[in-house]
Amino acid sequence: MHHAGHSGACLGCLLPLASSAVNGAPDDAALRYTSRHEFDLRSGTNDMTRVTVVIVNYNGGETLLRCLSALVQQTSRPDIIVVDNASADDSLAQIARQHPAVQVIPLRRNSGFARGFNIGVSRIDADDGIVVALNPDTLPSADFIERLTAPFANQPKVGSVAGTLTFSSNPKVIASAGIVVHRNGVALDARVGEALGSLPAVESQPVFGPSGGAAAYRLRVFREVGGFCEPFFLYLEDVDLAWRMRFAGHESVWVPAAKARHDYSASAGEGSALKRRLIARNRIWTLVRCLPVEIWRRDRAAILTTDALASTYGLATLDPALWGRLAALPLLAPRLRERCVIQGQARVSWEAIDQWLQPPDSPRRLRELRQLTGNLANQSTHDKR
Repeated sequence: MHHAGHSGACLGCLLPLASSAVNGAPDDAALRYTSRHEFDLRSGTNDMTRVTVVIVNYNGGETLLRCLSALVQQTSRPDIIVVDNASADDSLAQIARQHPAVQVIPLRRNSGFARGFNIGVSRIDADDGIVVALNPDTLPSADFIERLTAPFANQPKVGSVAGTLTFSSNPKVIASAGIVVHRNGVALDARVGEALGSLPAVESQPVFGPSGGAAAYRLRVFREVGGFCEPFFLYLEDVDLAWRMRFAGHESVWVPAAKARHDYSASAGEGSALKRRLIARNRIWTLVRCLPVEIWRRDRAAILTTDALASTYGLATLDPALWGRLAALPLLAPRLRERCVIQGQARVSWEAIDQWLQPPDSPRRLRELRQLTGNLANQSTHDKR
């Protein structure tokens, strides 16, 4: 949860797309990660209307095949790339048998979502167009791609678009309508827990940024800002990217009608030790990299209080989130170096960013949301058994 032209090129952590990580990937891909840590454009096409969906898969099994089947039946059919993070199931064999037109990039090890997605983007043979991030455990509606990409046609300042994710276990409840960031540094899924029937009757609505589970980006902008920050591995890389796109002056909108059902937290498990550890670590890294100093000075009490309370709870319960916070500390030096580049190349004022930050939710509200998402996620897992 980055920037234009040369800006992303300075951040080595953002673009480690070395072709050596890809088993059998062509060396002459249109976009390559060079020794200078830059996106290198090579004789690609320049088709603004071309849409490529990049799915990062890890043991997706039947849910992945279901997602692919929905994509090939879209009213606006996209190109599809599946980056496989060394799955141990038969995902690759099943894709080859059922969806031979899908481009598959098999990796030798699990490189995480952020790096996997960047590698997929590096194989798009185009200078521009639209790239869609979609979780393998989603089921997009028939017109999902058409609606998700529509704002790019008539809103030139829009660099990213958020879709509407609902819970597979209860499709009438919203799982995400983009990202909302609070003044205590907590980033959450917008409108989580709200009824689908409460959606506003608008084609699009401004939002801080999209959730990486169902997001569309201008390909040129995604490359210019440096893509996802790969050390994050999984979780909040979309929040970090949303901050950097805002710094670069790009707008983001949410499209209520671009709907997809989602098996919430299928990758690591809702409430799992891995998820809690990575979110805690990546929250600190996101704030270190992206929070303007003026906002830090004003809101540091709320930010530090949030982490102090969480750490106290972690000590008392041995919550894995505590170890995530501790794991963030040894690698603060490179995050601070990246901060210098991100903040130094900002094209908008901190006030323009500040207007998006919301008052913190109460601890009670956060507990209610955690319980809601946990129940719906567990129900989805139970329904598949």
